[in-house]
Amino acid sequence: MFKFLEKISCQSSILIIAFKGWSDAAEAATSAASTIIKSYDSKKFASFEEEEFFAFARERPTIKNTINGREIEWPKNDIYFIDDAIENKPIIVMNGTEPHFKWKTFSKEVIDLCISMNVSSVVTLGSLLDSIPHTRGVKTQITGQHQYMPDVFTQKKIDQSKYEGPTGITSIIIEDFKKIGIPSMSIWAHAPHYLQSSPNPIVSEALLNELSNWLPIKFDSKKLKTKSDKYLNALENAITQDSELKGYIQKLEKKYDSALSNSGPIDDHLLLKDLEKFFETNKGNENGPKE
Repeated sequence: MFKFLEKISCQSSILIIAFKGWSDAAEAATSAASTIIKSYDSKKFASFEEEEFFAFARERPTIKNTINGREIEWPKNDIYFIDDAIENKPIIVMNGTEPHFKWKTFSKEVIDLCISMNVSSVVTLGSLLDSIPHTRGVKTQITGQHQYMPDVFTQKKIDQSKYEGPTGITSIIIEDFKKIGIPSMSIWAHAPHYLQSSPNPIVSEALLNELSNWLPIKFDSKKLKTKSDKYLNALENAITQDSELKGYIQKLEKKYDSALSNSGPIDDHLLLKDLEKFFETNKGNENGPKE
């Protein structure tokens, strides 16, 4: 099922996963994964055979002009190896597109590869659309299948996920890892639903900052902050020219602040309810949330 695969041996490693589609609102998760890949001397060592897992009428390939002529770019699921990334422990980053077909087969291929590379823990990145104002920062939440993460993580204890309902490919993979005793955690960021442009660097930055609270990863925070500031400035300029949007955001701010003042800090249980509501709203939407 791999288009190409280079065997790499390592004693222990950490897997980070992000998929374009249902769990990638504003392309925040896949952009965060791309930032990690670009921040290290990463090596692409595996790529899934796209024809086995995609309906191209739903996830269409793109064509572009290059110095070598016209090229077709197919939906990807590429895997990168970063040696000695965290305390001499390698990181494996899988950044791609949620497949349409053969989820069980796809997950088994991922699991078998990770077993061969002695993956000891897994982190998935995701983002969802939410009725929150961009002026109040980005909410993030952590859930997991195990109560504790291994020693290499700077924080250990995780609230176990109690979500029930429709789900994505990351949950299938996580459950398969759970069956073989490999702990995992999921980091979710909430993207304002009224922002249509993607990627949203502000949400990506929030995901990476949260990830860095758990793992001592490195990334160019100044460069990412510059992107976020540029995005925010463009957004503020657009808002000043759109009175209807400005009024809507002000209503969201009042609703958000009122909820915060009445209930105190928003805890992870309330955030999880937002996540459950998101999944229920998008039930059956196989092409992912509208962005």
